[in-house]
Amino acid sequence: MGTYAVYRRFLERQDRLARIQASGKAELTGGEGERLAIKPDLAGRPWSSLPVEFWVQVAVGLVAWLVAAAVFAFRPRETSARYLLLSGAATLVFAPAAALYTTRELALPGTLFRWTNDLNFLGGSLFAASLVSLLLYYPRKIAPRWVGVMVVLVYLTWWVAQQAGAFEDMTQARRLLVLIGVAATFGLSAVQWFLTRRDAVARAALQWFLLSWVLCSGVFGIFILLPQLFGIDTSPLQGYAFLLFLLVYVGLAFGILRYRLFQLGDWWRRVIFWLAGVLLLVGFDLAFLLGLRLSTTMALSLSLLICGMIWLPLRSWVWRRFGGRRAITRQDLFSRVVDVALTPPGNDDKEVRWHELLVSIFDPLSTHPADGAPGRVTVAHDGSAMVVPAVEGISALRLDHAHGGRRLFRPEDAATAEEMVAMLGHASASRGAFEQGAAKERGRIARDIHDNIGAHLLAALHSQTPDEKDERIRDAVSDLRDVINNARRSELSLDEALARLRLETAERLEDAGIHLKWTSSPDDSPPPDRTWIPELRSVVREAVSNVIRHSGARNVTVSVHNTDGTLVLELTDDGRGFDPVSMRPGQGLANMRGRVLALGGALQLNPSPEGTAMVAEFPIHKKPQEP
Repeated sequence: MGTYAVYRRFLERQDRLARIQASGKAELTGGEGERLAIKPDLAGRPWSSLPVEFWVQVAVGLVAWLVAAAVFAFRPRETSARYLLLSGAATLVFAPAAALYTTRELALPGTLFRWTNDLNFLGGSLFAASLVSLLLYYPRKIAPRWVGVMVVLVYLTWWVAQQAGAFEDMTQARRLLVLIGVAATFGLSAVQWFLTRRDAVARAALQWFLLSWVLCSGVFGIFILLPQLFGIDTSPLQGYAFLLFLLVYVGLAFGILRYRLFQLGDWWRRVIFWLAGVLLLVGFDLAFLLGLRLSTTMALSLSLLICGMIWLPLRSWVWRRFGGRRAITRQDLFSRVVDVALTPPGNDDKEVRWHELLVSIFDPLSTHPADGAPGRVTVAHDGSAMVVPAVEGISALRLDHAHGGRRLFRPEDAATAEEMVAMLGHASASRGAFEQGAAKERGRIARDIHDNIGAHLLAALHSQTPDEKDERIRDAVSDLRDVINNARRSELSLDEALARLRLETAERLEDAGIHLKWTSSPDDSPPPDRTWIPELRSVVREAVSNVIRHSGARNVTVSVHNTDGTLVLELTDDGRGFDPVSMRPGQGLANMRGRVLALGGALQLNPSPEGTAMVAEFPIHKKPQEP
């Protein structure tokens, strides 16, 4: 309207038109003097004729009030929730009031029009005042409590002054203080941003506000309020623009309620960048249309060209320079986790290295032990902490305030930590399996050296001729080579393997002056596993060695037969036997038992004064296991 004088003339004209609408009959006179009689419908306007803009503005007022009231119900003692409640009440006033006069059919009575318009201004003033006051205490308190109250009183005083006719310029009276409030929210947001640089929870709550109020209300002010200062009519857009305020209340509600703050991360910066690009595009388009008077096609084309060539590269550079963080590669992460897993067992450095790795990745302000931690990585306390569970003997740990306290822990951080835990568990399990295999291999080598090589050297010791002694030593060297190269291969049938074992046993006993009687049943079937025969040979060698060293026997009987897939080996001697109660078992006997058990069999010793009987039986169609 420009001035209040124009506004008053407008209201008078609206009042005259409203009286015509309320009359029983009206007569229209055309430009050439023709007359047309019309009869207004005194029943009033039907609800079905109300446009969409009407319902949008009414719904905005109701939803804003309900959201603000719900937040206040959850946080009645927080100053920010109280000012949000005030802003909701203000929206409930200005949005439906604007719906009445912006969607009128032709005219409203002057008094009704004025009061709905004044209520709209009152609600808008309180809305701006409440949000300015809210930012004085949200998320950090930066002013005494009375300052927020004074801000509200200033806006109320301004409204009363314009109602009393203290201003002649209506545009300045209605828009100036509101735009100052919008600008103040930007300034206070910057102050709050600085104050929350070390408070990640408060910073994230402020980000909700930045995404809601500063952007949505800023867009409303730029496209609705600011153009009116230059005489541009934006009333057709005002009804739909009110939808932006719903985003304001949702964002503020989430921030005050601390809803899922840890999920606010880099994406909100991307929203700001994209919205800034849209605003830049629209700004250039309006400048070319209104300033240079270009056609709509030319204006839009130039705007897209400028944004594409300047803004998008600039946005990427700004993001890389200030918004991005160097991400650790999976290869680097895996190698560092493996370094932790390869720490020697029982070394406290493993836990220290794990803690140092977590600190280097997430840069927390502090770390603490986490007793009773869950079995998986969790983000706690609205994202201000992340709990890493115990893994591979390393105690659970709680990391507080990521990135030096400048941001919250996000789901992406939890996923990375979970992956690190899985990597450490897998690497440690692999190392444990390797160490277990190495231990088994060392045990096998020790048994082979004791049983096979020891047997050959003992036979060489009792040999009567140099040729026999040399042959036994060569056999020992050959077995040693097999132990070193793990060349325990045998493609012989069972009969062939037993024949070779019989010959070796006979030669050893003969050298010791002991007679051998060997009986076996024919069996041409191959052994099921190539490691089976060496284990059997080791058992027989150890038993024969014990007979030679300890029994004093003159005769040994060996019986080998296959009964339904079970090989039964019986070895008896006529020596002096031993007392199983007083005897101290040696390594040889333990090795024999271990090998028989590994073949899935059983070993029994029956000593007596007339000699000793050993019975070993095991299934030959079962794959041996490492003892």
